[in-house]
Amino acid sequence: MAKILVTYYSRSGNTRKMAEAIFAGAQIDGTVAELKKTKDTTIDDMFAADAIIMGSPTYFGVMAAECKQLIDESVKYFKKMKGKVGGAFTSSGMIGGGNETTIMSILEAWLIHGMVIPGVCTGNHYGPVAIGEPTEKDLEECREYGKLIAELAKKLHG
Repeated sequence: MAKILVTYYSRSGNTRKMAEAIFAGAQIDGTVAELKKTKDTTIDDMFAADAIIMGSPTYFGVMAAECKQLIDESVKYFKKMKGKVGGAFTSSGMIGGGNETTIMSILEAWLIHGMVIPGVCTGNHYGPVAIGEPTEKDLEECREYGKLIAELAKKLHG
């Protein structure tokens, strides 16, 4: 059974709402999903997961320090997450506020770890984005993204 870890940092609650929707979407037949704040996520949690989806607000076009800290801790375990599925999502205050650069910085770390990153054919191509409080459309995209990641993890690690 594939295990999906959704880890996030949220100050305003917007990224948390997205994380909860992704977590809901990742709970498909044949998977076990777990939702954790980044401050409560350990390297062992990451090793135990077949897929890791990280969410961060966008601050000055990059991920929050709390997310970067977890990624930085993973550096000493380079190559140990090879083959896991990775994903990312973000919330920001405005269009053009650095959403894609935030998501790409998380995905770059996953790629360097040797993780598998699925593309998204509809909506936000790199991962879900919300401008301010997530709308119902944003939350539906999050649920679909969670399902996409879970289906791939199930195929690869089922």
